[in-house]
Amino acid sequence: MDYRPKFCVELKSVVNSICRQMVQQPFQEDAKNLSSMQVWVIHYLYENQDEDVFQRDLETGFNIRRSTVSGILQNMERKGYIHRQSVDYDARLKKITLTDDAITIYNEVLQRVFWMEVKMTAGITDEEWVVFYQVLEKIKRNLS
Repeated sequence: MDYRPKFCVELKSVVNSICRQMVQQPFQEDAKNLSSMQVWVIHYLYENQDEDVFQRDLETGFNIRRSTVSGILQNMERKGYIHRQSVDYDARLKKITLTDDAITIYNEVLQRVFWMEVKMTAGITDEEWVVFYQVLEKIKRNLS
């Protein structure tokens, strides 16, 4: 059986399921305004807070267009979840940092991410993970 024609459809279905599950979990009031993409951006910024993170890092990290990231960041800045700050070494760059409100919400976001990963990975063996990541790397190389 040839699985390739269904691959993109199945992958999109999994991504949609992940996003839907994340949004359906109970959330504190402050975090209810967050889209699933904003949740992932907060997670990324928190995990990389010891480094300068710029818009281009999010574009690359999530493989999304500049205009999409720009809209997400504008919305998050308006809601008070991020700051954009100039850096001394390049006036064109704006470093993105989380606000105290976003860091407070992050612990709940982390619980959601952990819960989702536990649910998604149940019953998958170490050998299956090795193959899965090998295939993912090949797909990424093919797309680059």
